[in-house]
Amino acid sequence: MNKNQITNETPPTQFIVKDTQSAIKLKREETREANQRYKAVVARAKEEAKLELAKLRLQMSAKEAASKHIAVFGPLYLLLLCGGFFYAIQYIPSTEISVVSSILTLLITMIGANLRSIVAGENGSGTQPPPSPSSKEKE
Repeated sequence: MNKNQITNETPPTQFIVKDTQSAIKLKREETREANQRYKAVVARAKEEAKLELAKLRLQMSAKEAASKHIAVFGPLYLLLLCGGFFYAIQYIPSTEISVVSSILTLLITMIGANLRSIVAGENGSGTQPPPSPSSKEKE
């Protein structure tokens, strides 16, 4: 058994109470104590979960972190690029709009390809990861 777990193996002490007010006070104290124990257990579980998340973040590779960042913020980047382009059209000379739009198209295509590869579970080279040995046996 884990020494950090709260054990409740000892039988609760029974008190003989002479009046109801004392019994009510005793019951309130027992309830308060039980609530404090419950809050302590919940707080400890939350702290353990936070530590586990921090541990997972520390073990995450740079590639996984970059993929996660692109997956979360990629649509925002696309929105900012397109919105900025539509706003800037009024200030860009008409002869240069095609150049800016082609550069924007390249950026959007690259971000879209990155998002697609993340969703599909592909690795960085653009190919599917090698199948696991268990998947070969099923075929």
